[in-house]
Amino acid sequence: MSDPTVSEEFHCATPTERTLKDLRIKRKGQPVYVIGHEDRYKGQEGVFEFFNVRLAVVKFPDEKTLGYDPLDLLLPCEINEDGVPFFEIRYCESCDQLFPLTSEEFHVADERRECPDCAP
Repeated sequence: MSDPTVSEEFHCATPTERTLKDLRIKRKGQPVYVIGHEDRYKGQEGVFEFFNVRLAVVKFPDEKTLGYDPLDLLLPCEINEDGVPFFEIRYCESCDQLFPLTSEEFHVADERRECPDCAP
């Protein structure tokens, strides 16, 4: 049986909150997508554990924990009723940086092609 509060306690990408750094409230277990250093874990999903000095400690499914700049941790597009995060990550056509889509951006016919910083 799933916990109906699981998806409500964690955040998804919004027009103003797309990275872990953007979140005002950071909860242990927040799903994130890693774009930072450490090639073995780049492009993988993990969960935020806590802050260690200025780094966000992320735990991966293999139990490995690493510290990342919160700007390098993207938020999910959606989290389903079972608490499973769904990430929609895109490259900006202007600056070639990764950014997450919001649920609304993902579900529209004309999908966003530029990150919020480059969009007109």
